[in-house]
Amino acid sequence: MHTHHLVRRAVAAVLCLVAAGPAIADYSADPNAPLAIRATGSDDVQPKVAAAPGGGSYVSYFSGTGYDVMLTRLDPAGNAVWKPAGLLVEDRGNSSTTDYGLASDAAGNAYLAYEVGTAIICSSIAPDGSIRWRKTVSFAAGGSVGRVTVASDGFIWVAFIEGSATRVQRLDADGNASFPTGVQLAESGASMFSADIQPSVDGAVIVSCVRYTTFTGAKILRAHRVNSDGSKPWAAVGTSVFTTGSLQFGNFPPFIPDGAGGAYFCWYTSSPLQCFAQRVNAAGAVQYGTSGVAVASTSTTERVSPTMTRGADGRLYVFWSQHTPNSSIYGTFAQCFDGGVRQWGDNGTAVAPLATTYSRTWATGTRLNGGIACFYDDSPSATQDNIRCGILSPKGTVTQTVDVAVNSSVKYRLVSADGVSNGALLFWQGGASAGASDVYGARLNADGTLGAPPSGNPADLNGDGVVNAADLSTLLGQWGSAGSADLNGDGIVGAPDLSILLGAWTS
Repeated sequence: MHTHHLVRRAVAAVLCLVAAGPAIADYSADPNAPLAIRATGSDDVQPKVAAAPGGGSYVSYFSGTGYDVMLTRLDPAGNAVWKPAGLLVEDRGNSSTTDYGLASDAAGNAYLAYEVGTAIICSSIAPDGSIRWRKTVSFAAGGSVGRVTVASDGFIWVAFIEGSATRVQRLDADGNASFPTGVQLAESGASMFSADIQPSVDGAVIVSCVRYTTFTGAKILRAHRVNSDGSKPWAAVGTSVFTTGSLQFGNFPPFIPDGAGGAYFCWYTSSPLQCFAQRVNAAGAVQYGTSGVAVASTSTTERVSPTMTRGADGRLYVFWSQHTPNSSIYGTFAQCFDGGVRQWGDNGTAVAPLATTYSRTWATGTRLNGGIACFYDDSPSATQDNIRCGILSPKGTVTQTVDVAVNSSVKYRLVSADGVSNGALLFWQGGASAGASDVYGARLNADGTLGAPPSGNPADLNGDGVVNAADLSTLLGQWGSAGSADLNGDGIVGAPDLSILLGAWTS
């Protein structure tokens, strides 16, 4: 897409900004009082986060007795741009929940994919909080577990489970479907259940699926590429991300793009409990051996639930929870990979060293102002969880540990926002202040403090006190490469950075 088209789309997003949103709260500087995103007398659960215009965030969650689909838009300081209670996207009558998807595009529109009965719905929400459209993307057979992403050409893709297969659909900006019956990902005699969907290049997407033949049989990951015309250029049954070992039943690990049309994957096997990483390139070829590379050279301790992020330096960082078998000894660890080679020793580096405690879980990696950090849940008891964050140097040394949320409560389902300008965001569920579970958030600044971002505008690239044509010129001059105009910290200057700059325009 030409640069002037991106500029025009981003300008449109800016014009949609709400003139005066209610400033009812912001990210707290006190770890004993984190920001409540949604706290009602019912369950408020399963938060997800995506970028919003002007450096803000969309936070989605389920709420109410029927697990209604809700969306909140926050500005960079954590103030609610729309009404404080959040936007009701879908009034549901569900008695339980499954996973769902949230994404946003360069124009600032949000997209949610979720279940209503046996149907999969995709809804688009404008930056001003209006619902642009609502489309049923499943077919007569129905579907479950909706997932959504935005491709490089701006089209929206939804993946969902249909019977024993996965089906994907492509939608244009108005919600019109590209394929009459979608594109099926299947294998005769096997189940192929979608785990995640992410953009590739040239308008294509990559879909990961959990594949198995019997309920008790080995469960592996398959990766499929689907082009904008619906063709599938990789193997008909997908590329096997790994062939040795098995995922635990019910585990559907996410993945991340590698920035070159391929993807990074990480997962843990059920026997033994060990974490691995793999890269699949744009041609569908595995790069780290047939079954990936282990995060550690030993398997005497249990390593589970890995997450990962791609650093601004292009390296892959993986984080996990570690446990000494048959003990109460837990820790949080990390490993850095460069070209599939471990960089932080044979067994990684300790974000929180092994120690006797109730548990340490939810290791959640993120970029922090070009560096790397790891949020984790440090639990002294079954009724108390403390969220902390370890900030790491490029050599894997923990330079600072920050208390993020230590208020009295349990905390789980941690999700971070990668590439936040001059900081990192974290959202989680738990901490019942009103109902059985609530949704909270926190911002960690680049200097290790909590709370709203410090004064100063990161979009003011030349430091003259205003965001104007001079800063735009700097950004366009760095387009497609790394540089000071990488406002969202993803390692490349592109449309999301342009949207942030235009959202901060002052003269």
